[in-house]
Amino acid sequence: MFIRAADWAHARDFGCPVGLALRRVLLELTGPPRVGACTLDGPVPLPPWPVREVSVAWPVLTPGVDVVLLVHPGPLTAALRSRIAAGPQAVLVLPALPAELPDLPLIDARLRLLGGELRALASRHPHVAGELRAIAGPPVAVAVRPRVAVISPDPVTVDLPGWEVVDGDPHVDVVLAVAPDAGWRAADHATLRDAARRAGRLVSTASLPSDIPGTVVRPGQTLVDALHLALRRPVSVPAARPGTWLRAADRLERRRAIIPGRPPVFWDVAAQALALGGVAGLAAGQTTPAVGVVAAVTVGGMRWWTGRREAERAWLREENARLRARPHAPATWLRRQVSEEM
Repeated sequence: MFIRAADWAHARDFGCPVGLALRRVLLELTGPPRVGACTLDGPVPLPPWPVREVSVAWPVLTPGVDVVLLVHPGPLTAALRSRIAAGPQAVLVLPALPAELPDLPLIDARLRLLGGELRALASRHPHVAGELRAIAGPPVAVAVRPRVAVISPDPVTVDLPGWEVVDGDPHVDVVLAVAPDAGWRAADHATLRDAARRAGRLVSTASLPSDIPGTVVRPGQTLVDALHLALRRPVSVPAARPGTWLRAADRLERRRAIIPGRPPVFWDVAAQALALGGVAGLAAGQTTPAVGVVAAVTVGGMRWWTGRREAERAWLREENARLRARPHAPATWLRRQVSEEM
């Protein structure tokens, strides 16, 4: 990819902005390794390594870094693993910075960075987008195996291809609760409630109590499909601030009131304009026809302009009165729901 990109950049005309931008990118990506280190709280200085040090802070949205060393001795949460997989920088997780420079996946990281820069240039310069995307190729997606914890009052074994089943680790993406044949007992409710609170996503093979949030596996649905469905949903839905639904209902009513239907064609105003223009033209054109034409156009146009404005205002008043007299169904439903909850 580097050779193809360099050949394409050097083949561009002198002064081409795309070629100049790509040359700058290649110059950065063929220089000394750009390495930064940080914890979850802030940057960490590097030892005297033969690299170009870049100050970074998690989640490392800073451009111009090839490899990030995340100093984190504890387990990785789902959010950390998702950020590491997103790239494009390579992220190495270390419990502490070693004295010697570790092996860095520099080539893979810079290939991903060059591909991203090529696709960004293609978006900014559509006339060469096809050529740049052909050099970059399809984006490389890093496969991440989601982590699941399986809990059950009975010893169970489940087959979950594509998932990493962990035991004793609270940092998982979802918890699968396998119920016994008789369903959940009252003694299991505390465990289920704690699992839903810790992981945020709970999938159960049997009906859950009403006070425990979670997803129930439907009949005929595989466990893998149910887990993926739960993974696509947010961990928790934020609670609406007080008065949010009432403000939404007011906004619906206001938008409905200020967006009426299309105004009709005012044929009576047009007829009046034609009649008055014709009379004025005949009266003024008895001596000079040109004066009659000017008088007809002037009088008819003025009558059409003023008459149409008056008719539109009257129609708008009637339309607003009709809209306000008939309640808006979505706003009425919102107000009814809020009154029932309050």
